[in-house]
Amino acid sequence: MIPKTKLQVEVWNLHKRLYDPVDQEPFVISKHDFYYTTHYKNLICLECNHQWKPEMALWKEETIGVKCPHCDKKLKKIAINNGCFTRVITYSVVQVVNRFQVVRYFSCWKSMYKNKKPSYWFRNLFEEWKDYDKNKEVFIGLNTTWTGDGFSSSGYEVRYNNRKYGQTEYDRFASDFNCPGAEFLPRFKKYGLGNDFHNCDYRYLLKKLEGSPMIETLLKAKQKELLFYAVHKDERYRSYWSQIKILLRHKYKLNDAGIWYDYLQLLKEFGKDISNPKFILPKNLKKSHNEYVVKKQKQTEKARIERELKRQESERLKAEAEEALKNIKKEVFKGFVMKKGDVLIVPLIEDDDVMEEGKILKHCVHANAYHKKPGILLMSARVDGKRIETIEISLASYSIIQCRGKGNGITQYHDEIIAIVRQNMGKISRLVEKQKKLKGLDLSVNKLQVEAA
Repeated sequence: MIPKTKLQVEVWNLHKRLYDPVDQEPFVISKHDFYYTTHYKNLICLECNHQWKPEMALWKEETIGVKCPHCDKKLKKIAINNGCFTRVITYSVVQVVNRFQVVRYFSCWKSMYKNKKPSYWFRNLFEEWKDYDKNKEVFIGLNTTWTGDGFSSSGYEVRYNNRKYGQTEYDRFASDFNCPGAEFLPRFKKYGLGNDFHNCDYRYLLKKLEGSPMIETLLKAKQKELLFYAVHKDERYRSYWSQIKILLRHKYKLNDAGIWYDYLQLLKEFGKDISNPKFILPKNLKKSHNEYVVKKQKQTEKARIERELKRQESERLKAEAEEALKNIKKEVFKGFVMKKGDVLIVPLIEDDDVMEEGKILKHCVHANAYHKKPGILLMSARVDGKRIETIEISLASYSIIQCRGKGNGITQYHDEIIAIVRQNMGKISRLVEKQKKLKGLDLSVNKLQVEAA
């Protein structure tokens, strides 16, 4: 967009005086990896285009590592599409322009072919101009997108960085590496910046430094891995700061902060003293981490087996309860009827009878297997031999769950049917409880696992 505010106009005019950092291009090119691809049974170096036949099986070459016999470079494997492969890396150049701290982002594209040397081209992405006196920033650059280096082919202009809904793509962007010779405002002199031992994006690092003395400690202690994790990945350094101080006192060399944090978490889970250097600073971190991972896996597997045994036992008890209740229903309610006036209510025990009920009344009593549910008794209300409604009764709480007529509707006899069942519920409960005592069964509400419709 066209610069509108006084600050935007000032930044835009300063931006037009800047030169592209062409002196950094050889350094950037050196950061690209080297690649090879296959051509039938031969290998081709995409740096010098040398072609050779591997001395051993290809999978062995890949395991050991491939080195070009001509240019002596270590190579990574790629698959070339349509004869060309493109690799993109991004980098930042940090400068001071007047009172502004400026971080400029660029991308370097490397195109490789089987029959010619690789070519490189560079692209300006965007710049952040930060005025710390006014605590304001101006963004100049391309529009963001989802392909390539993350930016479109739009015009290079002032961008409105709207943070109404959280961080924007400009805020989240981080370069692959920083170019040497970074310049900083005097306010950052106390941090000793400029020694690029780390691989943190300077925009992220500067924001964290002014708000966290812990980040400053990690920077000055030159803890590369811990610093990168603290700036870019997560904030576990806050939880384990006591352990980090022990690490710094013992000058422990850490190669993988992620594994170390996971290792500390495992130590806590197994009740180890994580303030003891003996535990938290092992001679071989990877080996110690893997040992505790194996212990954790065994512990998890043991818990899983215990849960499975409990589940199987629960299923067995449930099946026994269902079978016992099914037998009780057959023994107790065979020939059982309730009658008042024109309404006759009979139990539905057999599968064929339930199926017939569902077909005539056009509901899902059989399709959803209500008669097979534990603790459920189905009864059919009839008038002059005609089925009119189906009643579902809980044998655990001795209550009516539902009473449905044709198409899940109700009939003129609905209230009368409900009243008849409720009047006879005491008789139903006495019959069931008597049979339970005879068989010595304990079919409580929990064991029956009643499923209401």
